[in-house]
Amino acid sequence: MAYTVVLADPIHEQGIAILEQIATVRQANQGGNLPLAEQVRDANAIVTRLTQVTPALIDAAPNLRAISRHGVGVDSVDVPYASARGIPVLYTPAANAESVAEHTLGMMLAVSKMVLLGDRAQRNGDFQSRTRLIGLELYGKTLGIVGAGRVGSRVARMCRAALDMHVLAYDPYLSPDDARLRGVELVTDLAALLQESDYISLHAPLTPATRDLIGARELSLMKPTAILINCARGGILDEQALATALLEGQITGAAVDVWQQEPPPADHPLFDLENVIVSPHMAAHTEEAMIRMATTLAHDVTRVLRGEHPHFCVNPEVLQASLN
Repeated sequence: MAYTVVLADPIHEQGIAILEQIATVRQANQGGNLPLAEQVRDANAIVTRLTQVTPALIDAAPNLRAISRHGVGVDSVDVPYASARGIPVLYTPAANAESVAEHTLGMMLAVSKMVLLGDRAQRNGDFQSRTRLIGLELYGKTLGIVGAGRVGSRVARMCRAALDMHVLAYDPYLSPDDARLRGVELVTDLAALLQESDYISLHAPLTPATRDLIGARELSLMKPTAILINCARGGILDEQALATALLEGQITGAAVDVWQQEPPPADHPLFDLENVIVSPHMAAHTEEAMIRMATTLAHDVTRVLRGEHPHFCVNPEVLQASLN
């Protein structure tokens, strides 16, 4: 094959089949313990999910023509350095929105209905827990969406249509006209959204502007009955501050799928709290989304290697130079 594609992390076989039509595809760390930098020396493209693509890794691949992120966020890739090297960074922004939105709604329901506590109690023979475990209804409550992109907008539509929730949205990049089209009430002040919402769901990308967006101060503004959901990025939320807020009764509950450190430490303070549901960054991990992410990135990597423009690129300014 004319090209070599190195998978730093596994992807669905349907994506591999597409890449194999144009390139030799090699899964990293199979059949040896070579450092990843040694394994990408002949790579024309690197595909990553959670593996960090650092300047050193980029420099280790002198013939690199594309970096592809299997997912929406690109915080695992040093995009400025890739841009300086003239390398397009590809991603799959539309592929997992439905799966993440459904996971978000599932976590909202599970926390509100005390599903895991009830499951644990019943398995332990504690049928009388039914008199202690008193849940909450989502119907008619106010949902605050922080980041009303593809996922946030989908969560808003689900909650508005199925549960008749009133939806507020804080998103500096959303125009009033777009907010009306998405059926949300645009709020320009994050503090106001936090104060008015019964449920707060985070769906912003991790950027310098959003890092630690929700900390002790923001948590103190929420209702004591509020429930916070994070299925976006771990760095947006101060997890220690969240644990403190939950312990002190500042808010009622939380659900967390993404972590400041992945994997999170075994002694993470949220793990001991009964009013928290946690999951291992799996919101996008449905069969359908895994296929869409793998095939979307495979088609775009193929386009770049063939000298064509990809559909989804986070640094399009480099395309003209890199594809000439």
